[in-house]
Order: sequence, then C-alpha cells, then structure tokens
Amino acid sequence: MIKAKDQNLVLILKELVRKIAGKTSEPIVDVLFGKTNVNEFKIAEKLQITINQARNILYRISSYGILDSTRKKDKRKGWYTYFWTLNIIKALEVFIKLKTKEIETLEQILKSHQHKQFYVCPQDNIEMSEETAMHHNYLCPECGLLLQPIAKEKKLKEISSKIETEKHELEIVKSELESRKPKPIIAKEAKKKVKKEKGKRKKNKERSRKGKEKGKRQGQKIKGKATKAKAQKVP
Repeated sequence: MIKAKDQNLVLILKELVRKIAGKTSEPIVDVLFGKTNVNEFKIAEKLQITINQARNILYRISSYGILDSTRKKDKRKGWYTYFWTLNIIKALEVFIKLKTKEIETLEQILKSHQHKQFYVCPQDNIEMSEETAMHHNYLCPECGLLLQPIAKEKKLKEISSKIETEKHELEIVKSELESRKPKPIIAKEAKKKVKKEKGKRKKNKERSRKGKEKGKRQGQKIKGKATKAKAQKVP
C-alpha cells in the first residue's frame, strides 16, 4: 500500500518509466516502490507477463541507471536470478535531465514559430515549416489534403503555456529530490563535534602536564632524601 505522502512521487516515477519503456511498463513502479531486491520472477508474476517480457522492461529501465540489481546463482540448475531495487534518487535525477531537455526542445520550437510560418494537415495533424510545405506543393504527404496555415498567435500561446507547465513540473521534481537526499551534517552539529575534539585535546594536554609536574616533584623529593642521607654520613 503506497502512503499518501508518496503518491506524488509514484506518479513522477511512472511518468519517467513511461518515457523510457512505454505506458504498459508503468505498473512496475507499484511492484518495486518501497521494496529492495525484488525477485525478477515475482515481478513477472505480479505484472502477469512472461519472465522474458519482464526482463526486457527491466533492462530498458536499468539502461538509464535508475535500477540497482544483484544476482544469485542457482547451485542446482546453474542459472542466475536477478533481484531489483528502484533507486529513487537516481530516478529523480534522470527525470530532471529528461524534463530539462524537453523544455529546451519546446523553447527551440517556440523560437521557430516566432520567426517562421508553419502549416498543418487538417486530417493527419502533421506540422511542417513553409519551406517543407512548399516542397510538397502545400499538400499533405500522407493523405494529399491541402495544408492549412497555422494561426501564429494561438500556436505561440499554446507552446508558451506548455513550457510554463513543464517548468512547474520540473520545480516540483527538484523539490522532491531535495527532500529525498541524505541530509548533510548541519553546522551546529559540526561545531559541537569540533568543540568536543578540542575539549579532549585540552584534557589530554592537562593530564600530560600534571603527569610531568608529578614526576618532577617525585624527582625533587628523591633528590632531597639523597642529599639529607649524604649529609648525615659526614662526621
């Protein structure tokens, strides 16, 4: 059962898996989330697919470095079974990289639409620049229908809105990543540790000084006794 506080994270992870391995691969997040070293045969069973299909999905996802795996050899049969763990930190980092690239691509598209006229097929929804449309005699290369000019202002608003949405999602994921990262030692704790070490060194130094003074006093005492004994022997 996924906790309420983790539901947003699970949606992010599912979107990432969808980008990597397709929509049908999304349920693998439910199987792996919150667990470690999940047997690949159990994964296939939970997803109701063959072991080869499960491995194909796992290998595609792991190629992005977001899955950790270990393997164990069956001594009797001689083959290896893999156990998989979803690395949430790495997954969020990869998501941020992919989302950033998507935003950059959208910004390039926006720039192109600002400076060029584009055309679209009313049936197949294929978009192309004026140069490409001219090359095809303003006819759709798929269905042959006459291409229609795209309303520039409307298209620019549409792309700009999408960029803002993507940027907002990116900030949410960045915030999620920061909350999941291991917290470094805070300054107060670090100062406390340094102070403790200084205290130890001071105590050791004081102990050493007292030891030297004690040794010196004992030496003087022994020397005094020897001098006294020598004086008593003199007639």
